[in-house]
Amino acid sequence: MEKQSLPMANIGRMMHGVFRIFKKRVEEQNQEEFNISPEQLGLLHAISHHEADVIQKDMADMMCKDKSVILRLTDSLEKKGLVRRVTSQEDRRKNYLMVTKLGFRVQDEYLVIVSGLMKELQEGLSQEEIETFDKVVSHILRKTENLL
Repeated sequence: MEKQSLPMANIGRMMHGVFRIFKKRVEEQNQEEFNISPEQLGLLHAISHHEADVIQKDMADMMCKDKSVILRLTDSLEKKGLVRRVTSQEDRRKNYLMVTKLGFRVQDEYLVIVSGLMKELQEGLSQEEIETFDKVVSHILRKTENLL
């Protein structure tokens, strides 16, 4: 393996490790009653932070997921009472997605776990190292956007 590609392989392992720890922390703090996957949490977060009315197609495009995947994620979040669908008055084929009060509360609880985990993971790193990491990740994100 080339020397330059080795750090890129570490990204996948890092993400896998972070998700494993996140899942463990959720179980430890008795959040498993909602049993939300990282994808479901991502969709919940995306809906709650979207500035305009949110339709399923927009979420599919934004998250680079097939509409059927977003439909499944939305169904599961709706069954848990975390989001609700509202049919558009103008176009009955469109369903607007809205986060419920319970959805916002659950999202906030999960974000506390994420925030604490991120703080812990950054322990031992200097501010300069954190800024360098952020620059590298931002560069990779820009490149991926350009390649799409």
